[in-house]
Amino acid sequence: MTVIKRIRAEQTYPLRQEILRPHRPAVECRFPNDFDDTTAHFGALDSGRIVGILSVYLASNEQLGIAHSWQLRAMATSEDHRGKGLGLRLLEAAESYVSAQGGKCIWANARLHALGFYKKAGYAAHGERFHIAHVGPHVLVTRMLN
Repeated sequence: MTVIKRIRAEQTYPLRQEILRPHRPAVECRFPNDFDDTTAHFGALDSGRIVGILSVYLASNEQLGIAHSWQLRAMATSEDHRGKGLGLRLLEAAESYVSAQGGKCIWANARLHALGFYKKAGYAAHGERFHIAHVGPHVLVTRMLN
């Protein structure tokens, strides 16, 4: 049985590199706000092995103009665990955390190939596509929280 729980930032780095930055240096898997008091990291664990990750940061987005918004980053699921609903469960954990912190909006720079996943989870796309160097094309997605 796979469980979702909070994990340490360092525990996300191997999967971040394997899935999100496979041809980039490991140092690029460490994000500036990984250790902020408000930041939370979630892992999907199968028999103790981290097979999915998602991090959430208190980070306003000027394009949205919404105070107290939060950014999702570094969502990844190992190839052998895809299609099992882990991504949605990780999103639910992050959204619950943000709601408990009083967050009103959650947003992400979604890779284009993941846009369908985010839409299925209730996120809306905003603005034009953009390119992140060494990563690829993205689109801004948002979801308002209760």
